[in-house]
Amino acid sequence: MAIHELTNQPEIWPPPGLLPAAPDMPGWGITIWRGVCGRCPRCAEAPIFNGYLKVHAKCLHCDAALGDMPSDDAPPYIAMLVVLHILAFIVVMIFRFGWQPSAFEYGALLVLLVVACMVALRMAKGATIGILLKLGLTRPVLP
Repeated sequence: MAIHELTNQPEIWPPPGLLPAAPDMPGWGITIWRGVCGRCPRCAEAPIFNGYLKVHAKCLHCDAALGDMPSDDAPPYIAMLVVLHILAFIVVMIFRFGWQPSAFEYGALLVLLVVACMVALRMAKGATIGILLKLGLTRPVLP
């Protein structure tokens, strides 16, 4: 049994706010893929999003608590990680192979990277919601 460093008390598992995973959830790969596609990770029948990044409070088909998932900080980090690898490849192409893009090409690359960031952010948020729903992690209720 693990001992908490600050209180010297045994750690409680599962921690408060961690619900047991729903038994009707599919496997990890299917759950993440459904989230990436923007569908409910549990049933895949209804969309997760009510707009660009606004999440429905509950699934419109199976009533899964989608709005209770704390997917605030991880999706932008994941999206930046993916898109910045694309940007690093472009920078290597420019400096390593002597590619000299024109101002128009730089502008087109900038627009392409912005669109890639927006698409990656939505996909990462859907995948994060799927992971959190599979784990049973919800946002704590404030008194």
